[in-house]
Amino acid sequence: MKSYSHDFAVCIGRQLGSGGRNVAMAIARKMDIAFYDKEIINQAAKDSGLDPEYFEKVDEKPTIPILGGFAGVHIPFFSGGYLDTESYLGNNNLFKIQSRTIEMLADKGPGVFVGRCADYILRDRPHVLSVFITATLEDRIKRLRGLLSITEEEALAQIRDCDRKRAEYYNYFTFKKWGDSSSYDLCLSTSLFGEEETADRIVAIVREKILK
Repeated sequence: MKSYSHDFAVCIGRQLGSGGRNVAMAIARKMDIAFYDKEIINQAAKDSGLDPEYFEKVDEKPTIPILGGFAGVHIPFFSGGYLDTESYLGNNNLFKIQSRTIEMLADKGPGVFVGRCADYILRDRPHVLSVFITATLEDRIKRLRGLLSITEEEALAQIRDCDRKRAEYYNYFTFKKWGDSSSYDLCLSTSLFGEEETADRIVAIVREKILK
């Protein structure tokens, strides 16, 4: 990993099929910094002692209560250290665990964080750039069909469902509006720039505005 004068974070929100994850990976590669996507879930599970399945079930989805089954589970950064079986473990508590994990990962050094409200969780830190990646519906459908070998109708259904869930999740926990330009420092379209140039433009902004 490359050494920088100070720690920073690039937080990427994205529409399904926009290529946002690829853009995030390209940023991490070009700047030689850490990349966090599903790694956040795996680390949160490791930190809390919970099965990753619990985090995957509610990953960037609206609140879903998960009842019982957690007697004696040790969670170091929860008040009291143990989760009461009588209380349900739903998105609110999982979000707290995941938020702490994101903060701990950010403490380790510069990184790119994909989704999971990282922009909101790290909002009080001095060197954070929040970016939303979008694309035309046509390009999103095309990209998704190429990845999953599905029909146009199936791709559209997945896009609509994912957009709704991500919006509900983000709006609920951040009190902002998912995909709205006012919620981010920067919004870019891969339909206009392509994935690599989109990443290049973000890297340039980080170097000019965050690392100055």
